[in-house]
Amino acid sequence: MIPFLILGLLKEEAGSYGYELLTYMRERHFDYVIHYTKGSFYYNLQQLAAKALLEQLPPTTSGTKETRYQLTATGETEFRRLFQKYGRINDTTAMAFYAVLLFADQAPDLMPDLLNFQITAAREKIRLTEQSLRTTPNLPNNYSRILANTVEHHRVNLQWFRQLQQTYH
Repeated sequence: MIPFLILGLLKEEAGSYGYELLTYMRERHFDYVIHYTKGSFYYNLQQLAAKALLEQLPPTTSGTKETRYQLTATGETEFRRLFQKYGRINDTTAMAFYAVLLFADQAPDLMPDLLNFQITAAREKIRLTEQSLRTTPNLPNNYSRILANTVEHHRVNLQWFRQLQQTYH
């Protein structure tokens, strides 16, 4: 997924430095959709360049160490391939707590504390996501809709966790 994000950002912001792309990802709250680290980002950026999906642009000033990138024709093709691939995935929600719930009857004494934790975490995710929507009014494409949907997902989880809490009190 990280290569897809990098390719997509370079389609939008051709000629960007790696650090700029990473900053765009942070500003647009991509971490709400996918887990990435600075290291994984730069590793994927290097891999895309090594596969000739990106090309390095010449420095704009002499002595500049930062490398600017743009997509190659092969990179454009790969972006479209990944766009189709990820656009056709309809995964179940990947949430470790759901796996815990599969075995809740095996440790019912642990459930009240875990549910309290999940309720607190869901509230915080709602707060942070709503804050992002308020403070970042010009999110590109459908990203504001994705964040709004994320809020609704967490609200549903919050309601569900409260119902489950009644089972264990």
